[in-house]
Amino acid sequence: MKNFSQISEALKYIDEHFNETITLEMLSKKFYLSPFYFHRLFSVIVGKPLAVYIRDRRVLYACGQLCGTEKSILEIALDCGFDSPQTFSRTFKNVQGISPSEYRAQKYQPVVVTAEELIMKFTNRLRGGTFLNPNIIKRGAIIIAGTHGDGNRTGEVWQTFGKLYSEKPLKNALSDNGYEIRVYEGDKCTVYVGCSVSDKGNIDPAYSIFELPASKYASFDVYVSSGYESENSAMDEWLKTNDQGYSERLFNENMHYCVEYYDERFNENESDSIVEIWIPVEKV
Repeated sequence: MKNFSQISEALKYIDEHFNETITLEMLSKKFYLSPFYFHRLFSVIVGKPLAVYIRDRRVLYACGQLCGTEKSILEIALDCGFDSPQTFSRTFKNVQGISPSEYRAQKYQPVVVTAEELIMKFTNRLRGGTFLNPNIIKRGAIIIAGTHGDGNRTGEVWQTFGKLYSEKPLKNALSDNGYEIRVYEGDKCTVYVGCSVSDKGNIDPAYSIFELPASKYASFDVYVSSGYESENSAMDEWLKTNDQGYSERLFNENMHYCVEYYDERFNENESDSIVEIWIPVEKV
């Protein structure tokens, strides 16, 4: 996966240059991605935003110098990319809970996990192309205009929608991004495909309407080229083991459902094509 490799190289670059100024704009340009996409991909893979990751790595290396050298606090602050001892001390205490001098007094030698070891960890987080570190997103009610049918014949349902959309374009479509909603009632799966519209008025009756309720979702990025075989078990694993207290939210209180969201990152002919899978969640 090309983009995963770019994030891997970015992690190595950060470790080699953590004492220098590192910005989102500089890294995204260096690795040929837009700042928005680089930041999103980095956060998904690493589990924290770029700025937080850089801060934490600087503090970790500072911990090593505090316990492994006799350098002054000022020297360590500058060696680890902080512009002043005051900024260093404040940041260090926010992360570690104690001051640099108190940490040094404990004589605790931290374990510094290398970038290569982190990359291996993030690689192992993949299951069949699914990143097991979802973003938690909120979405208001969404109106989908499209077609629906048997969930076992999804390709045919998309073909029907494509033909209908070309013959009778939706004038109130909010974008060309696609939605696929899979609703499970017992052993039966019904799939709804289409795009979002601003309202239900002036829509040709040939279209089906499906209204997604306002919800909070666990949003997983799935690399299509890696296949979908294990995506369900991977997401089920996250629902069972996440430490944030999230559980699945049902549709109409008794039906499971999920949403596949296709934006500009999806191109079925590209190896790094991505689909977002949204699992509705709630805290009980």
